Amino acid sequence: MAPRIRIPAHVFGYSLAIAPAVAYAMYWKRNHKSDQELEEILKENYSTKIQGNRDKKEEMVKFFAAMKDPTANPGQEKKMQEVLYGGKGDIKRHYAVDEKLYGTQEGVERRKMAEEEQQQQQKMKKQYNVAKSSNKTKQKKKKQQDDGLEEQNKEAKDSKENSNSSSSSSSSSSSSTGATTIAAVAAGTVGMLALAAVL
Repeated sequence: MAPRIRIPAHVFGYSLAIAPAVAYAMYWKRNHKSDQELEEILKENYSTKIQGNRDKKEEMVKFFAAMKDPTANPGQEKKMQEVLYGGKGDIKRHYAVDEKLYGTQEGVERRKMAEEEQQQQQKMKKQYNVAKSSNKTKQKKKKQQDDGLEEQNKEAKDSKENSNSSSSSSSSSSSSTGATTIAAVAAGTVGMLALAAVL
């Protein structure tokens, strides 16, 4: 009897997983169309789109070539300048011009007055901003000082409470020493009186 063929489990699993892909590759190799056949099909069905895309590609190549050399295509350069001006061919004024005052002495005087007013407004605005910022710094300093005073008050209260608690414990010992001190002073006073009487 011939020995049995043994296939490891992992080889069997991988073979089962790869089998559909191998079968599809064999089917595709037998039934796929060549590149020439695909090209003919695309030309029949999509010839207008293919030609349009080729034309667009040529236009883009010309456009970028003209971007590199502005003297090659002055029309395109003019269009690009219009794009830079926001779609306008030239820079235009964004405010109305009074033809009666333009170029006259009265127009010059009014312009000077308007410029002076604008400068005054800017100075006022600057002074306001400076005052506002200085007020903020003053408020911050005051707040810091108030916080510092509160901390000092807390520390003083804590130290006072600590001293009161230590003085109450030492008051009993100091009362006994106080009595002896009073007795010593009284004895000293009596002794001095006696000495003075003798003299």
